[in-house]
Amino acid sequence: MNHIADILTKTLKKMPGAKRITEQMLIDSWPEAAGDYIAAKTQAFAMKEGTLLVRVSDSVWAQHLALQKRELIKKLNRLQRTRMLKDIRFLVGTVRPQAAKTAESERKSRPEEPLTAAELDAIEAAFARASLPEELADSMKKVFIVVKKRQKRAMRDGVPVCAKCGLPLVQKVQESYCLRCKSEDLGQNS
Repeated sequence: MNHIADILTKTLKKMPGAKRITEQMLIDSWPEAAGDYIAAKTQAFAMKEGTLLVRVSDSVWAQHLALQKRELIKKLNRLQRTRMLKDIRFLVGTVRPQAAKTAESERKSRPEEPLTAAELDAIEAAFARASLPEELADSMKKVFIVVKKRQKRAMRDGVPVCAKCGLPLVQKVQESYCLRCKSEDLGQNS
């Protein structure tokens, strides 16, 4: 049986823009590969032609990390299961606080929206009808539960909802329908 990570990796490689997605994943993996202490003094901010650009707080950090470059490249490539990263350049500049940490602390401060027994039963019933391997079904149930909790929290926080199905809208412009409902309408019209 294939692991879901392997399936996702293969699918990702087939997608348009896969290179840019992998580059962004390498940038996002910097704090994990470097460790908390180093990540607090540095910031990966771009990829250019196989080279990760990392902003450091001063030249001492640049020199110190240059000595660890080979090991950091191995860690990053291993984390993202790629060989795309060939080099790291350390540039002295202003290191901004990690946005991911502030977003995570904000998320933790908001109360979690519990699901009702009926909502949990509906998710269980949907997977009872599906013929999936047990491990995959369990993982997918967890994903559905998290998504449902996020939908409930978004609705509680006053996010606009789709006029057709009632799901929260992720809006870039003023819209009345979610992407799924618009896609269904387009499919019926063609």
